[in-house]
Amino acid sequence: MNKDEKVCYCFNVTVGDIEKAINEGADSLGAVQQATKAGSGCGRCSANVEKVTTELLKENK
Repeated sequence: MNKDEKVCYCFNVTVGDIEKAINEGADSLGAVQQATKAGSGCGRCSANVEKVTTELLKENK
């Protein structure tokens, strides 16, 4: 997964930002959204934010 890939354009959140949030303790989609604001703007990226978060959480277990 490309860490520079934008996941949320409203808040300029990348895959790397989501990974960082998880590494700093975010352990759910809600926690990642709270830490990064990803998906809380227009909402068009919500499904992608959830997909990326789920994949990264699985990798970190």
